[in-house]
Amino acid sequence: MNAVIFAALLLASGGPPDTVLHNAHIFTAQPAALLAEAFAVTGDRIVAVGTSADVLKMAGPNTRVVDLDGAFVSPGFGDSHLHFMSGSLTLTEVTLDDLKSIKNIQARIAAYAQAHPDAPWISGRGWNYAAFPGNLPHRRWLDEVVPERPVFIEAYDGHTGWANTKALALAGITRDTKNPENGEIVRDEKGDATGALKERAQRLVERLLPKPTEDDKYRSLKTGLDLAASYGLTFAHNAGFDLNDLPVYERLMKEGGLKVRFYNAVYFEPDPDPATLEKMKNLRAKYRGPLFRFGAVKALADGVVESKTAWMLEPFAGGGGSGSPTYPVDVMNRSVAAYDREGFQIFVHAIGDKAIRSILDTFEHAASVNGTSGRRHRVEHIEVPQLSDIARFKSLGVIASTQALFATPDDDDDTPGAYFGNLGLDRAARTMAFKAIDDAGAVQAFGSDWPVYSMEVLKGIYTAVTRQTVRGTPPGGLHPESRISAEAALRHFTVDGAYAGFAENDYGRIAPGLFADFVVLSQDITKIPPPGILGTRVLLTVMGGKETFRARDFTAGAAAAGK
Repeated sequence: MNAVIFAALLLASGGPPDTVLHNAHIFTAQPAALLAEAFAVTGDRIVAVGTSADVLKMAGPNTRVVDLDGAFVSPGFGDSHLHFMSGSLTLTEVTLDDLKSIKNIQARIAAYAQAHPDAPWISGRGWNYAAFPGNLPHRRWLDEVVPERPVFIEAYDGHTGWANTKALALAGITRDTKNPENGEIVRDEKGDATGALKERAQRLVERLLPKPTEDDKYRSLKTGLDLAASYGLTFAHNAGFDLNDLPVYERLMKEGGLKVRFYNAVYFEPDPDPATLEKMKNLRAKYRGPLFRFGAVKALADGVVESKTAWMLEPFAGGGGSGSPTYPVDVMNRSVAAYDREGFQIFVHAIGDKAIRSILDTFEHAASVNGTSGRRHRVEHIEVPQLSDIARFKSLGVIASTQALFATPDDDDDTPGAYFGNLGLDRAARTMAFKAIDDAGAVQAFGSDWPVYSMEVLKGIYTAVTRQTVRGTPPGGLHPESRISAEAALRHFTVDGAYAGFAENDYGRIAPGLFADFVVLSQDITKIPPPGILGTRVLLTVMGGKETFRARDFTAGAAAAGK
């Protein structure tokens, strides 16, 4: 470090720093000086970054000096698309993730029901379409294990629900019940409901589920925050915030228990009236951070591939149409322009290639009619883009908000399953095109869509690097041409995520003036063979200079901190 710069930093910090952390391999996520050995912290901010020798010179008699013994340090991880409260609430429900057979699914549900005899409903999530014949579940499999209580379980993606006969009866769903707008009650050849409810048809049953109390939410949120911190997360983007949850977040903020910085998107309302826009502007003005902010809107442009509700340019393989938009194009154009005019960032779920193209057109329309720029509107998921549309992200200044774990292949490589079977070979080859997005120069921010997938960042990085399951299948990875480096994936989980939420000057990098948000890992994930990423551990997570997670066997700095 230049001596003049060093002296200036020391002066600016107001004297010796509170803490110096040295002898580390630090990924700064800075354009220059990508790696460093040490950094200094005063209060909740970083005040210097450089070599161990230079930064140690800043230490005073009361400075806590922490030798990290060669550990790898990264900016705190960010998850740019999740649903934190719903994810936290699922931690106490039945979960069917990773179960591949009806028998195992039934056993999990039966065991949960037996362990919760007083629960009026059995609810949960996580089933995979490929576990069932025809890629959709039937109520009879639930009736066989829980006939006397209503059961409702969401698919892993949240776009299809599965109800037993008792739940359908309580909801009043009969042969005469009409499909709601943008929803489908799946029926058998006799016209009876099978128990599968696509998209908004889920609400016919969901509205009957017992609502969690504020105390339930509070306990679940605390558990979810502990889990997030253990994965190294220090910031997250709530892609759809239920304002009924606001008192619970406020309660935790007053207690100093918020372990993750949240940027929140409220749910989209088509053709918002002045009162709606004013309410949103008031929220944005009141909650400005740095721990909790509003400033975005979350909308849906289509559904998902598995249930053939994604909006595609060409029909799905095997029939079933091409999907459809959630809102007519003219409604989406007017609505996005209205939010854009008021300065809101807009997150839009768009999975099918036609949905992606259409929403890029909508963003371009809003900028044109309003004369606006720099809104950093976002397309969420981008699962099956046309390669010609990827170049538009950079030119339009649109964020590509993708999910690393979405590239996890099916365990059985010989079975296309619901996803790739519905797309066909040609479209399957361009799914989750992480490298093409990077090569096009777009800003790509990684998330998990938790509870759709786990918010384990290291597992996400492994998947983006290998395009393989945790068992290393298929050999060479699924569509390996879309693999990216660990360094690129790390940037998408740090600095790019911060930029996607207008916070690049507050966190996402290890640099002077930014918040002291960082994570210490057991290995340098940018240097080791990819399978080693799965064995890498989070040793310490720090947000604003305060520990939010420490592995039990990690002792660096513990004694000095009075742990």
